[in-house]
Amino acid sequence: MSKKDKAKEGIVDVTEEEYQADLARGLQEDEILKPGRHKFKRGGFLARHGLKSDQAAAPVKVRLSLDLDLDVLNYFRQRAAKPNAPPYRTQINTTLRQVMEREKATDSSLPLPHAEALLADQRFIQAVAKRVQAHLSPTRRRNRQAA
Repeated sequence: MSKKDKAKEGIVDVTEEEYQADLARGLQEDEILKPGRHKFKRGGFLARHGLKSDQAAAPVKVRLSLDLDLDVLNYFRQRAAKPNAPPYRTQINTTLRQVMEREKATDSSLPLPHAEALLADQRFIQAVAKRVQAHLSPTRRRNRQAA
């Protein structure tokens, strides 16, 4: 077997003790590997399911250690203490996701978050029209009035 082939293969050894410990933790037999040596081919799942490695995967939770300002942490903990509120970690994740999605949206051709409100505001429209008129040269203004 070549080095390249070995790099595409993963081996997991499961002992009887590990298997029994997983069962004792409440996992079902169909959720855990049986004792023994198990070989996995890197990319095998994708190949079996007709997926490409560059396709977007569903969000996966990743454990991470993060230093937050105490007031930020306390803010989310207070929100989480309210009845029926999601846990504070979920709220932090949701807030970060909203920032990420908003940033992605502003990079595209979608309107700015407050654009609809501004477009519905007649005072804003009149102020913009006035400013546009002020920037037009006198010649252009005369040409527009003649048309």
